[in-house]
Amino acid sequence: MSNTSEQSQVDRSERVMSHALVELRSNNWWPFGVKSAVLLDLSASGFKIELTGPAEIKLETIHLLTIPLRPFGLAAPSYIQTKVRIKWFQKDKMRIGGTFEHMKPSDTLFLDRIIAFIKEQPIS
Repeated sequence: MSNTSEQSQVDRSERVMSHALVELRSNNWWPFGVKSAVLLDLSASGFKIELTGPAEIKLETIHLLTIPLRPFGLAAPSYIQTKVRIKWFQKDKMRIGGTFEHMKPSDTLFLDRIIAFIKEQPIS
């Protein structure tokens, strides 16, 4: 294994699986650009989602990802919305992967709580 691939495995955050419904949008003020998706996995640094319908997504663009908190046992606030950078797009499966960008400390805290909640759930 090369140094680069060893380093990337060390740097990669632990991912947890999820099936929560999330929203992806290019900006807050355009209501018609909202795309529904299933959150497939999540880590402290990134995510993978599967869109529920067809879309065209450009790589390296910034979007807003809205994650509801109630499915993860958190009542308030009802959701977090954070900037994400699209790193890859698999058009045939409508899957997107990306990284979190410039997260607020409160969003980081809730993301940590979401990950902890998922890890505590029994495997069925």
